[in-house]
Amino acid sequence: MDQKKIDALTMGSVVRRAAAQYPHRTAMIFNDERCTFQQYNERVNRAANAFHDLGLRMGDHIAILGKNSIQYLEMCHASAKTGLVFGTINWRLSADEIAFIVNDADNKVLFVEAGFQELLSRFRENISNIRIIVYGGENTTPDAQQYETLVSQAGSQEPDIEVQGSDDAIIMYTSGTTGLPKGAVLSHSNIVWDSIFALTYVPPQQHDCFLLSMPMNHVSGLHTQTTTFIARGLPMVIMSQWEPKEACRLIEKYRVTLAYILVTPLIQLLDSPIRHEYDLTSLRRVMSAAARYSPEMVARVLNELGVDSMYFAYGLTEAAPIVSTTEFTAEMIVKPNTMGRPVWYNDVRIVDDEGNALPGGEVGEITVRGPNVFKGYYKRPEANAQTLQNGWLHTGDLGYLDEDGFLFFVDRKKDMIKSGGENVYSIEVEMAISRANPEVDEVAIVGIPDAKWGELVTAFIVLKPGKTITPEDIIARTREILAGYKTPKQVIMRPELPKNVSGKVLKRQLRESIQKTV
Repeated sequence: MDQKKIDALTMGSVVRRAAAQYPHRTAMIFNDERCTFQQYNERVNRAANAFHDLGLRMGDHIAILGKNSIQYLEMCHASAKTGLVFGTINWRLSADEIAFIVNDADNKVLFVEAGFQELLSRFRENISNIRIIVYGGENTTPDAQQYETLVSQAGSQEPDIEVQGSDDAIIMYTSGTTGLPKGAVLSHSNIVWDSIFALTYVPPQQHDCFLLSMPMNHVSGLHTQTTTFIARGLPMVIMSQWEPKEACRLIEKYRVTLAYILVTPLIQLLDSPIRHEYDLTSLRRVMSAAARYSPEMVARVLNELGVDSMYFAYGLTEAAPIVSTTEFTAEMIVKPNTMGRPVWYNDVRIVDDEGNALPGGEVGEITVRGPNVFKGYYKRPEANAQTLQNGWLHTGDLGYLDEDGFLFFVDRKKDMIKSGGENVYSIEVEMAISRANPEVDEVAIVGIPDAKWGELVTAFIVLKPGKTITPEDIIARTREILAGYKTPKQVIMRPELPKNVSGKVLKRQLRESIQKTV
């Protein structure tokens, strides 16, 4: 096959082909309104042509601040059809953090959902030479343009712009759990390969309907399964943001069969009594990721939600995102907390600090090589030199491969604790605390600088509603099943733990809170 044709697999081409093959099928449902693939493609084309009319050209950067919606996705695909680079911004960030991202990415246009215009007013003066376009409601921002007006005036023909798979498609700023966020640049090919993951391991069936509950400012919300369901001409039900009751309502009303729900919201759903008021029997498969899990949680998903199968994946923005996945539910029970095997187009290698490959069972840094690996961080040559070495993505995560080739995540490299000369992996301590103390709802382990131990193993604990237990009891129980040097030296109770949009605990904030107190 001609290489140019292969390279023409892009996010925009997937939408165009779906409209040609499945014009009258329902593509998306949002706020109980439907649009077909033909209607969606026309909307995307009008947006793409409107972007071109604004003077935006191949390689220009644009960004969006808003919650999930059809308009959010259509702007992404319109950007793809015109060769623009689409930047997503987490609406939960502070005004200063948003301003940093908008400026750092050299955006020419910022699209702002109408409900976030007050937030915009708090950082507008800190961004310069950027056109503001408001969508999804009334425009109350001075000098801003109305998205719907621009789109209505544009044509619906396919843009006459040649975009290749190797071109930049998306820039997503990493969560910044260890410092200032960096813009990870993904190509169209990176994203198409992620869709191939879903087509291989979680293939949609003829009557499937997908619940899109993940935030679109995250890779898993913007294109994991999204591109797949468009390619297969199957419907998606879009949630503006996660809420257990609304998820139940949508599953019942639209007979949703597949949902991608991260561990934290999945546990919220399991624990919510409201779910018993809805018929969730259509749900057959659940995908999850982004936090440690237990065989007990898997059993609850199977027994209480009545699904046929559950999958767990490991990934990161820089890998677009999937690196490995379980294939069968039993793997998650027989091999607790496994991240599955590397997907078929990935090589995964565990290396030491010098980059030497380690044998099975030994803990080292997880490195990845494959067509899904990102192009690099925007304007960060030093970070790129550290992260991309000889074709391998250094994830900054510690893990190991067992004798069967299953991947296990152990800790973030920067979160590993050195206590009394020994390595302590936080996830091992967290799992032990949860197992020994059923009163504990959430736990995060961090190392705090200490003159005697080097780092003090410290546990931040959130108790289950109505449960009580003392820090001393938590330490005593945990010591019964864990080595003394791994057992927390101090336990701090919290009403909640700080998290990023993926549900990952922001351990840097926990360390800083203790150090400020000290």
